[in-house]
Amino acid sequence: MAKLRERLKQRQQLFESQQGWFEGWFAKSPWLTTLISTLMGPLVILFLILIFGPCILNKLTQFIRERLSVVQALVLTQQYHQLKQIDPEYPETSE
Repeated sequence: MAKLRERLKQRQQLFESQQGWFEGWFAKSPWLTTLISTLMGPLVILFLILIFGPCILNKLTQFIRERLSVVQALVLTQQYHQLKQIDPEYPETSE
C-alpha cells in the first residue's frame, strides 16, 4: 500500500510539473476561471470598440458630410434660374 501511495504521489508531482503556470492557477482556485471568463467578454468588446470605433465614426461622419454637401448643392441650384445662352456665331432670328 505504501508503494501505491508513493507512485500516486510521484504521478501527482509529475502531473503538476508538466502543467503551465496558468493551469496551476485554475486547478488551485476554480473561482479564478469563472472570474476571468466573466470579465473577458466585456473587456474584449471594450477593446474592439476602442480599436475600431474611431474608424467607424470617421466613415460615418464622412458619409454624412458628403450627403450634406449634395443637399446643399441642390438647394443652391434651385435658387437660381438658368439663363438662355446666346451663341455669337448664329444671330437670333425672330420669326
